[in-house]
Amino acid sequence: MNRQDATSPAADGPEARAGTPATTDRPTALRGVHTIMPTPFTPDGRLDEESLARLTRFLVARGVDGVTVLGFLGEAHKLSEAEQDVVVTVTVQAAGGRVPVFAGASAGGVKVGVERGLRFVELGAAGLMVAPVAPEAATVLAQYRELDEALAASGGRVPVIVHDYPASTGVRVTADTLARLHEDVASVTTVKLEDPPTTVKLRALKRLAPGMSVLGGLGGLYLAEEMAAGADGVMTGVSFPELLLGMVRGAADPDPARRRDAADAYRRAAAFLAFEFQPVVGLALRKEVYRRRGAIASGLVRAPGAQLDDELARELTDQLEHLAAARPDLTAVPAA
Repeated sequence: MNRQDATSPAADGPEARAGTPATTDRPTALRGVHTIMPTPFTPDGRLDEESLARLTRFLVARGVDGVTVLGFLGEAHKLSEAEQDVVVTVTVQAAGGRVPVFAGASAGGVKVGVERGLRFVELGAAGLMVAPVAPEAATVLAQYRELDEALAASGGRVPVIVHDYPASTGVRVTADTLARLHEDVASVTTVKLEDPPTTVKLRALKRLAPGMSVLGGLGGLYLAEEMAAGADGVMTGVSFPELLLGMVRGAADPDPARRRDAADAYRRAAAFLAFEFQPVVGLALRKEVYRRRGAIASGLVRAPGAQLDDELARELTDQLEHLAAARPDLTAVPAA
């Protein structure tokens, strides 16, 4: 997907309202299911390009609407700049235009983040996920305006997803600030909302900025409630994207009974979703599931990062068996 594909005229749409940037190239907002991808490594810690391509094809085959690399789950902070470029390049090539590839371009400094984002777009990323660097509204607006202006000057805007995850970034921004971002900065089309209680902030955003897309996250733990509250989809790293697809597609069904059925089916996987979203070991668990599903060759997490021990591996096997019983429609996963 090139930059032209990532934008759409806004003059005649809901974005054309008082206070909205005077632009005809506001990018398209994200909707649907977008999987945050882990970065696979070889057993000795090198970047595993073959597994990265295989994982991309695996997710595309599952039917996701997009993939995102270099988020927290992707261990971006443990990768060199050169390795980050390889991750974007390999994923874009493996996706082959079938789904858009978004790239995390967060950084501690605004200039570094802008330069990184421009580089990823040149490598084929269809859009960028960027966390705010500070909670103050003026600082946040300046940060995203600088990125927006750089994108516009370098070949065209792409969607920018605001990563609202204060538990990891240490930065909490208000719904008012996010709405102002969407109103004033053309490329900011979407927020990945991970600031619980998520439905409270989600409803506020839908009231303040109805044209802004809101995607759930947090391992899909609250997705049923978020979809009922008006979320436009989800962007998270669940190792069974089929679960997310069923919930998001089901929530869009015009039949209330089928919407309830989709939520009930999703909630039957709640124990597994909570288990793999555990602090400290959650990434290792998800990588191991992907390994057992044949999507990557090794579940190694780069140091400093927890690996699975035998007891955790056995607990994971128990959880997968429980998931298979609760959701027999899912493909069974080998024990090891």
